[in-house]
Amino acid sequence: MSPHLNNEVVIRGGVYTRYNSLWCDATRSVNLTVHEGRKDFPCDRCEKKFGSSSDLLKHRRTVHESRKDLACDNCEKKFGYKSKLFRHKKTVHEGRKDFACDKCEKKYGHKLTLLRHQRTIHEGRKDYACDECGKKYGYRPNLIDHQKTVHEGRKDYECDKCKKKFGHNHTMLFHQKTVHEGRKDYECDKCQKKFGERGNLIKHQMIIHEGRKDYECNECEKKFGQKCQLLGHQRGVHEGRKDYACDKCQKKFGDQSNLMKHKKTIHEGRKDYACDNCDKKFGQKVHLLTHQRAIHKGFIDHVFD
Repeated sequence: MSPHLNNEVVIRGGVYTRYNSLWCDATRSVNLTVHEGRKDFPCDRCEKKFGSSSDLLKHRRTVHESRKDLACDNCEKKFGYKSKLFRHKKTVHEGRKDFACDKCEKKYGHKLTLLRHQRTIHEGRKDYACDECGKKYGYRPNLIDHQKTVHEGRKDYECDKCKKKFGHNHTMLFHQKTVHEGRKDYECDKCQKKFGERGNLIKHQMIIHEGRKDYECNECEKKFGQKCQLLGHQRGVHEGRKDYACDKCQKKFGDQSNLMKHKKTIHEGRKDYACDNCDKKFGQKVHLLTHQRAIHKGFIDHVFD
């Protein structure tokens, strides 16, 4: 290659302007990175490779230097990439959901979220398996969360009111809402009983109002509304175990709920079940129902005082 005129170079007998030469170099670079998949720019900190020096510099700034130079003018949230800032504005502040599922019409703000939804919900795929217990997940973050909380026993979220620790932030927030604030936001439309958790409301409606007992003992065929009741029954009745001892009188119980019931009624003297016909109160619901049957409905049975 030799100089030719002022702004020209000679390459193998041809004459090209410096502009054309630069354009050719850029085109060649694009061909190498896009069409040939070459990544000639490795990061010296994590060995990740990039197709262009600008992408490498961007990666270093945002990942290793934690720089976030682009701020949202609506909420001041900062981003390392322009594309992420634009996506944030579109989905959060404009509320746009441009990616619709063709199977259930659910819409998403990100294409990646749509694809994940289709994979896990409609295809039923669970591609992430725990290497310790084999449990499978559709989302990788759920697998990592499972490994941290179940196998490592990590509880990274501490309640600032009682110092109790939790594996998940949402569990800690639920604890604060129901225990420390006493909130019960879910009310039964049949008996107006309130619950702190929607799952407990559904369970209550199924067991109390629908009379469902989905858990059957395989030894005596007795049925229960909750799995914990079945397990307690099997431990206490069929295995003869009484693992729950009262710390006041040492009486033992096969079920923790029976221990709690005992403490409330015997040691605390609580009578939480009032008859709506005669104002008499009882420590256990079964005693109230027996009283109502015998006294107010005329069925002769054992009556509890």
